[in-house]
Amino acid sequence: MKYKVLVIGFILALGGCAPLENTSFEEAYMVDQEFGQATQAAWANQVAYPDRQTVKIPEGTEGITAEEIMDVYNQTFAEKPQQINVLDFGLAN
Repeated sequence: MKYKVLVIGFILALGGCAPLENTSFEEAYMVDQEFGQATQAAWANQVAYPDRQTVKIPEGTEGITAEEIMDVYNQTFAEKPQQINVLDFGLAN
Protein backbone atom coordinates (compact mmCIF):
# COMPACT_ATOMS: atom_id res chain seq x y z
CA MET A 1 0.00 0.00 0.00
CA LYS A 2 2.81 2.41 0.89
CA TYR A 3 4.56 1.52 -2.35
CA LYS A 4 1.47 2.37 -4.46
CA VAL A 5 0.96 5.71 -2.71
CA LEU A 6 4.64 6.52 -3.17
CA VAL A 7 4.52 5.66 -6.91
CA ILE A 8 1.34 7.67 -7.47
CA GLY A 9 2.81 10.65 -5.60
CA PHE A 10 6.00 10.43 -7.64
CA ILE A 11 4.04 10.31 -10.91
CA LEU A 12 1.95 13.32 -9.89
CA ALA A 13 5.06 15.25 -8.88
CA LEU A 14 6.72 14.55 -12.23
CA GLY A 15 3.48 15.33 -14.05
CA GLY A 16 3.71 18.90 -12.79
CA CYS A 17 7.00 19.31 -14.66
CA ALA A 18 5.61 18.18 -18.02
CA PRO A 19 4.63 20.94 -20.47
CA LEU A 20 1.04 20.99 -21.65
CA GLU A 21 1.98 22.36 -25.05
CA ASN A 22 5.11 23.58 -26.79
CA THR A 23 4.77 26.97 -25.10
CA SER A 24 7.44 26.29 -22.51
CA PHE A 25 10.01 25.46 -25.19
CA GLU A 26 9.16 28.62 -27.12
CA GLU A 27 9.44 30.65 -23.94
CA ALA A 28 12.86 29.21 -23.21
CA TYR A 29 13.92 30.05 -26.77
CA MET A 30 12.83 33.68 -26.31
CA VAL A 31 14.61 33.92 -22.95
CA ASP A 32 17.82 32.68 -24.54
CA GLN A 33 17.37 35.05 -27.45
CA GLU A 34 16.93 38.09 -25.16
CA PHE A 35 19.57 37.05 -22.63
CA GLY A 36 21.75 39.97 -21.56
CA GLN A 37 19.88 42.71 -23.41
CA ALA A 38 18.86 44.49 -20.20
CA THR A 39 22.45 44.43 -18.96
CA GLN A 40 23.74 45.79 -22.25
CA ALA A 41 21.13 48.56 -22.24
CA ALA A 42 21.99 49.52 -18.65
CA TRP A 43 25.70 49.58 -19.54
CA ALA A 44 25.03 51.74 -22.61
CA ASN A 45 22.99 54.22 -20.55
CA GLN A 46 25.95 54.80 -18.21
CA VAL A 47 28.21 56.12 -20.97
CA ALA A 48 28.66 59.87 -20.49
CA TYR A 49 29.02 60.86 -24.15
CA PRO A 50 27.91 58.04 -26.46
CA ASP A 51 28.33 60.31 -29.51
CA ARG A 52 31.74 61.65 -28.46
CA GLN A 53 32.87 62.20 -32.05
CA THR A 54 30.33 65.02 -32.43
CA VAL A 55 30.93 66.60 -29.00
CA LYS A 56 33.39 69.47 -29.14
CA ILE A 57 36.02 69.94 -26.48
CA PRO A 58 34.75 72.67 -24.16
CA GLU A 59 36.57 75.96 -24.18
CA GLY A 60 36.96 77.07 -20.62
CA THR A 61 39.33 78.05 -17.90
CA GLU A 62 42.91 78.94 -18.69
CA GLY A 63 45.60 76.57 -17.49
CA ILE A 64 47.05 78.88 -14.84
CA THR A 65 43.65 79.52 -13.24
CA ALA A 66 42.73 75.87 -13.38
CA GLU A 67 45.98 74.94 -11.67
CA GLU A 68 45.19 77.22 -8.72
CA ILE A 69 41.68 75.81 -8.45
CA MET A 70 43.02 72.25 -8.45
CA ASP A 71 45.58 73.14 -5.76
CA VAL A 72 42.79 74.38 -3.46
CA TYR A 73 40.74 71.28 -4.26
CA ASN A 74 43.65 68.95 -3.48
CA GLN A 75 44.43 70.77 -0.21
CA THR A 76 40.95 69.95 1.08
CA PHE A 77 41.95 66.30 1.05
CA ALA A 78 45.18 67.02 2.93
CA GLU A 79 43.29 67.85 6.11
CA LYS A 80 43.10 64.97 8.58
CA PRO A 81 39.53 63.79 9.06
CA GLN A 82 38.12 64.05 12.55
CA GLN A 83 37.51 60.81 14.36
CA ILE A 84 33.81 60.42 15.08
CA ASN A 85 32.45 57.91 17.55
CA VAL A 86 29.43 56.47 15.79
CA LEU A 87 28.28 54.58 18.89
CA ASP A 88 28.05 57.70 21.07
CA PHE A 89 24.41 58.38 21.87
CA GLY A 90 25.04 61.34 24.20
CA LEU A 91 23.83 59.46 27.28
CA ALA A 92 27.08 59.80 29.24
CA ASN A 93 26.44 63.42 30.32
